[in-house]
Amino acid sequence: MVLLLIYGFFFIFTYVQAIGYTVRPFSHSSIPVPGRNVPIMRLFENYAASCRPTNKRDFNMDQLAALLQSFQMDEVATKQYNSLFFGMADMQIERFMGKWYTVVDSKEVHKEDCSIFYFDMVLQTPYTATFTSKQYALINNDVITNEGYGSVVGPEPGAVLITTGHEKDQCPFFPVRIGGLNTEGEYQYMILSTPLKYPTMVLARDMEQFDTKYKTEVYDFVEKNGFMSPMAALNTRLHFTDIDVCRKVNKLYENESV
Repeated sequence: MVLLLIYGFFFIFTYVQAIGYTVRPFSHSSIPVPGRNVPIMRLFENYAASCRPTNKRDFNMDQLAALLQSFQMDEVATKQYNSLFFGMADMQIERFMGKWYTVVDSKEVHKEDCSIFYFDMVLQTPYTATFTSKQYALINNDVITNEGYGSVVGPEPGAVLITTGHEKDQCPFFPVRIGGLNTEGEYQYMILSTPLKYPTMVLARDMEQFDTKYKTEVYDFVEKNGFMSPMAALNTRLHFTDIDVCRKVNKLYENESV
């Protein structure tokens, strides 16, 4: 499993190099064709094309490209895809919209506290959707905001990409597990991650309900499936938010106007 994660990670960043760090998420060269089964490699290509450019290289791309040539990439990509999305069923993106509390996060990447996300639909068709992402959070008691977007380009779980606008999030997140439905038909929690399973976030509709009903389920999932402390995270652990503390310090928790 560890080697599989490494290969998947190497593939994505090698592909980003090959396309010259293209970052337009809806470019015709990368977007899968919705409405039919999409090759898994195309989904990873679309993911890579959605990453922001960077002037810093963390790996020797030429060496990685040579390494990847020795593997059957379709097979590796399929195994990597299955390791990420085995917990996902069909997803109705409209049930994804609205207000979410961040209840689990990778604090080595996201230093802010008590963050809230809002997802709002912009455009939806039977096989595609575009929506906005807005995050409110606290750093040293100051409110910060990050604005991003989301896109859906087909029925597969890997076709849902979410950019947060956070300066540390170079590449998008995708949902790897969703759970529960409330009385309004909305999902109750979702786990967002990346091909390396790091960083990872868990968002919840209702903080108390998550704590009493879903927290153990989510903890077991991230722990058993390598999201809690993957090798790529240098042994950092996911941080579970103290909801009582956040409720006291973040007035936005109760503010329905933001």
